[in-house]
Amino acid sequence: MIDKTAISRFFKQIFRRAKETAPSVPQKAKALIDGVKNSERTKRLVESLKWRNLRPRLVEARDIVAAFTREQPKTAVFMYVCLFSAFSIGFLDKPFALSRLGGGGFFHTLAAFNPSGWWFLILAALWLFYMAVAGLSLTTDVFERNLVKARRVLFVSMTLGLSSAFTLIANILTGRYTPEFLETMHLYGFSALRFNVVETSFPDFGVQSLWAVAAAAASFSPKFAKAFLAAAAVMTVAVVFAAKCFISDAVTGAYVGVIAYYAAAWIKSENRENTPLISL
Repeated sequence: MIDKTAISRFFKQIFRRAKETAPSVPQKAKALIDGVKNSERTKRLVESLKWRNLRPRLVEARDIVAAFTREQPKTAVFMYVCLFSAFSIGFLDKPFALSRLGGGGFFHTLAAFNPSGWWFLILAALWLFYMAVAGLSLTTDVFERNLVKARRVLFVSMTLGLSSAFTLIANILTGRYTPEFLETMHLYGFSALRFNVVETSFPDFGVQSLWAVAAAAASFSPKFAKAFLAAAAVMTVAVVFAAKCFISDAVTGAYVGVIAYYAAAWIKSENRENTPLISL
C-alpha cells in the first residue's frame, strides 16, 4: 500500500524549501554574475576584444595568411577549398538548395546551355575539323596552323579526361545525393560507394567540365582568357542557382577542373622530369 500521507509530507517539504530558498536565488545569481564580471580573467578578455587591441592581432593574422598563400599557393588554395566545402556542406548547401528547388526562370534557362556531357563530342568534332582542313590545305602555313589547333584541342580533351576521371572516382567514393533527392525524397548527405553517378554530385560533373575546358582553352588564348573564365564563372553560378548541384559541389568541381589543367600541362611538359606534379 502506498502511504499517501508520507508522499504528501514529502512534497510539502520540497515546496517549503523551495519557498525558503527562492528569495536568495536572485541574490546568488547576481553575486555570481558580478564575480565573473569583476574577475581579472574577464577584464583581460574584454580588454583584448576592444578594437584598439583586436585590430593589431587581426592584421597580424591577415599577414600570416597572405604570406602563407603567397609562398605556398597550391597548398593554400587546397586548404581554402576544403575548409569552405566543409562549412558549406554543414551550413549553406541544404538551406540554399531548398530555397531554389522547384523554381524556374533565368538561371534554369542559362544552366540548360551547359554542354556538360557533350564536351567530348564537341572536342572530337573540332579535332576532326582541324585535321580535315589541315589535310586539304594547299600551303604549308595553313597546314601547320590547323595542325597546331588540332593539337590544342587534344590538350583540352586530355584536361577534360583527367578532370572527369577524378570526378567519377570522387563521386563513387562519396556518393553524395543530388539536390533532386532533397526535393523528392528529402535525402541530404552522403552514401559511400554509389556507382550510379547520375545520382551523385560531389564534385559536380557539369562544373568540373566547364572549368577544365575554360582553363585549358584560356592557356592558348591569352587575349580571350578572361572571357573564357568569366563564362565558366557565370555558368557555374547559374548551375548553383538552378539547384542542379550544391554550392560545395560547384566549388570543388571548379577546383578539380583547374587542377586537371595543371596536371595535363605537366604531362605535356618536356621538362616534367625536373618538375614535380604535386608541389607546394
